[in-house]
Amino acid sequence: MTRSAEDTKKLFDTWAQIYDRDLKNANGILEGYDTSIQTAKQVCPVSDGMHILDVGIGTGNFAKHLEAQGAIIFGIDLSEAMIEECMKLHPDYELRTGTFQTIPFPDNTFDAVVSSFCFHEVPSSERRAACGEVYRVTREGGYLSLLDIMFASPSAMEEARRHMLSHWDDTEEYSVVGDLSENLYASGFHSVQWLQTGRLHWMCLAYK
Repeated sequence: MTRSAEDTKKLFDTWAQIYDRDLKNANGILEGYDTSIQTAKQVCPVSDGMHILDVGIGTGNFAKHLEAQGAIIFGIDLSEAMIEECMKLHPDYELRTGTFQTIPFPDNTFDAVVSSFCFHEVPSSERRAACGEVYRVTREGGYLSLLDIMFASPSAMEEARRHMLSHWDDTEEYSVVGDLSENLYASGFHSVQWLQTGRLHWMCLAYK
């Protein structure tokens, strides 16, 4: 049974103050977290002065690498507690409450939209609409970079479930690469590129 949005918000509100500590010792489904983040930052095209939105910004673990390359960072998160922690660490970021389904910015605002380990919190029935919402706020010629726990196929997901045993969380609903590609193309994105960044992690770049 998948979690409700309210339960997810409570989870991350509770987790906010120890989130960074836990990620330093990531295991289970998040094993290889730092390697995946490092790979994603190298793959994302960033130039000085780019306006980048991080959806599910958390404490800014991914965004800080893009800022170091000259990006101007905007961020949204479901959890107010996460936003508070991020503001302490990165007071220059413009942060708001929001989700993939409700991005509180006008059309064509950002040169890129990025997200790390967040998209699986979007219910499968809402993922096409979420891709459309990202497309709406991305400028022509801009891109989406999406890094998450994902699987090449349903059978690959089932194999991981068997392997992970007690580490597998049945309240999560992970994406399959082909399904997400279909949603991205249907939303208007093109030139969707995929890279496996870890045993259970994939990222994509999709252009508007």
